[in-house]
Amino acid sequence: MGVKERVGKRSDTRVDEEKIEKDTINEKISSLTYHTEFAAEEFLTTNHGTRINDNQNSLKAGERGPTLLEDFLLREKITHFDHERIPERVVHARGAAAHGYFQVYESMAKYTKAKFLTDPSEKRLCLCVFQQ
Repeated sequence: MGVKERVGKRSDTRVDEEKIEKDTINEKISSLTYHTEFAAEEFLTTNHGTRINDNQNSLKAGERGPTLLEDFLLREKITHFDHERIPERVVHARGAAAHGYFQVYESMAKYTKAKFLTDPSEKRLCLCVFQQ
C-alpha cells in the first residue's frame, strides 16, 4: 500500500510510508525519523572512503603513553579541525543620524575651555550618529 522508495544513498531501502506518517505529520520530523530508525546502515568513513570502527580513541604507545603519529584518523581529524573556515561575523548596522547646526545658549566657560561651548553667538555645523 503505502510503500515509498527513497532516492539517494539508500535507493534500495524501502520504507513503510504509513508507519512514518502515523507518528508524525511534519515532513521534517518524518525525514528525521527515517534517518534515526535506519541509522544502523550508516557508518563513518575517512576522506578516502575507508570505514572507521572507532573514532573516539587514538592509537597510543602503551596504556598511558603518547599518541602515535601512525594514527592517520587522528591526523585527518586534526587537519579538518585546523582548516575549517570560521565565517566572519556579519554586521548589520542599525541606527540613525541627524545633521544641522549646534549653537550653545549660554557660555559654558566655567566648565570648559572649548571655544564652541563658550561663545553663544557661534553657530557650528554638526552631525550626530546614534547606533544600536
